[in-house]
Amino acid sequence: MSWVWLSGRNSVSETLRARSRGVRELWVQDGTQGDWVRDLVNLARSAGAKVRWVQKGELDRVAPGNHQGLALRVGERPAAGLDEIVRGLSPGDKKRAVLVALDQIQDPQNLGAIARAAANLGALALITPERRAAPVTPAAVQASAGAIEKIPVLTVGNLAQNLERLKQEGFWIYGADMSGKPCWDVRFNLPMVLVIGSEGHGIRPLVRERCDELVSIPQADLGVESLNASTAAAVLLYEAARQSRG
Repeated sequence: MSWVWLSGRNSVSETLRARSRGVRELWVQDGTQGDWVRDLVNLARSAGAKVRWVQKGELDRVAPGNHQGLALRVGERPAAGLDEIVRGLSPGDKKRAVLVALDQIQDPQNLGAIARAAANLGALALITPERRAAPVTPAAVQASAGAIEKIPVLTVGNLAQNLERLKQEGFWIYGADMSGKPCWDVRFNLPMVLVIGSEGHGIRPLVRERCDELVSIPQADLGVESLNASTAAAVLLYEAARQSRG
């Protein structure tokens, strides 16, 4: 098994609480105090991890950047399959299911921010293609404030084909696109998949063809050309959640 370092209070805390992957050791900077430190140490030990109190320089070496006095050495996330997730849903859960498909999102900061919005707004999982997609790196975990550890990230070989399969399972497919219908005029039907394309090129043509409807986010006249991918995902997920709870 390969091991990587995650750092930062939220990333470490959410990873330990989610138990989304194996943990090997937790490093805590000498002098760090508080009930929250004791709780994290107890969580790490209960997960079978060793705990070390180290100097800041040692943390700087394994976790450059703003590690906030914490670093957690973890294993790879276990792989999860799309079929496994969908077929494991009860009929009631399936009726409320929201998935987010990322079409060539290659920036780990965007991946992390989208995962944070998806987890907070009730999405079931993220779907990414095998090629030209950001993996779940420590940078993505930190950008998500650890939220990506709470939501499955499913990797598929062909995104367009898997969207077609989801349509056959009863999912509605909505693609975020500036040319689409304003989101406040769209009725989001559940279960659904929200497709977010890359900032540079948007949704690819084959993926676009699988969408039941393209949706846009209305903007003020003095706004910029478009919102970034993570902001667009958050706005559209919020609108879908608002409608479903309306």
